[in-house]
Amino acid sequence: MFGWIKDKLDALKAQRALARQVDPYEFKKAAREIRNLAVLAVQLNPRERDIQKQVRNILVEMERLAELADRPEFRRLSTGKRLLLRQGLKESRDQLLESIESAPSPTQTLQ
Repeated sequence: MFGWIKDKLDALKAQRALARQVDPYEFKKAAREIRNLAVLAVQLNPRERDIQKQVRNILVEMERLAELADRPEFRRLSTGKRLLLRQGLKESRDQLLESIESAPSPTQTLQ
């Protein structure tokens, strides 16, 4: 009997964790973070035209995502599609972090 209750509680925890992952607020928060990282990437690489163009695209897309997350249609997306979108946002964030980490040092002097 206690095993059945434990299984039900574990399933409920997993369901709540999944609901938190696909919550529209989490997408808005991720979009805001990616937008901030993109701006930082441009500041660290001001002469790179390719990066500036990519960042402009990222800013537009993140703004669209934030607007879309507020709409009721977003909640109607399947959980699988929202998980795929979340994974794509995570990969974009990781790529931006790598870009920021690989940016050249602003000075040649060692500190």
